[in-house]
Amino acid sequence: MKEVLSQKNVKFAFVDVTGSIGNLRKFLKVRDTYPVFEAMREQGRVGLPTLFVDDTPHLVDGPEHAEQLIEELRLLDEVE
Repeated sequence: MKEVLSQKNVKFAFVDVTGSIGNLRKFLKVRDTYPVFEAMREQGRVGLPTLFVDDTPHLVDGPEHAEQLIEELRLLDEVE
């Protein structure tokens, strides 16, 4: 997903949840409380990668889906 965002010149902050226990805890709290992650929880999956836009999580299912989300969420409109 990072590659797609970079190629499209979308500004983003990458957070490696495996890089620190604090980041992992923050993500798991979101994952355990947001309805969008319900299927992930039921399947015992983590729910990564996830794209957060305006504090709303969007699960990403591959590069093509990342490109679709960029268009749907109008992330390119913010790039100058």
